[in-house]
Amino acid sequence: MDWSLFGFKAVGELFNIHPMFVHFPVAFLPGAFLLFALGITLRKPGLNLAGRACLYMAAAGALAAVATGLQAENSFPHNEVIHNMMETHETLGWAVLALAGALTAWSFFQAEHRPKAAWVFLALLGLANLAAMQGADIGARMVYLEGAAVKPVVSVILGGEGEKAAKTGHVPAAGHEGHKHSH
Repeated sequence: MDWSLFGFKAVGELFNIHPMFVHFPVAFLPGAFLLFALGITLRKPGLNLAGRACLYMAAAGALAAVATGLQAENSFPHNEVIHNMMETHETLGWAVLALAGALTAWSFFQAEHRPKAAWVFLALLGLANLAAMQGADIGARMVYLEGAAVKPVVSVILGGEGEKAAKTGHVPAAGHEGHKHSH
């Protein structure tokens, strides 16, 4: 093991911290779905309770992912392709947050651990999962296929100024030129 790699050194090198939070809803939403599905089908309150805990963590994670995503969108230079993907990714993030928030409230106000209209609840939780997985796919394509916020790619997008930005992490112009973000 190489102990010199420890110490969270990437935080100082990243353009933004959004990647550190996106995995929470991606992990907890499927867990909530699976636990609620088993709890509802098998009539096991304990599984519904565990699903509720996962759902609450997914909602908190979605809130953190959206908040850091809003900060991230202007933190690195990007081209038209990345910008288009980013806008769709953001819309899906808001949808996941809205669904997770609504489902959290729905489950919170239940005296028993089984949500009322359980199958409708489960269908909406499935929809939240679908939106989260699609958002994750677009996010992965932005980074791994298009190079969003990847320092060597920034130098290609910006030309000469990009090498300086890639080395220092300081972006000369915030975001994508010509596009105004209204949020």
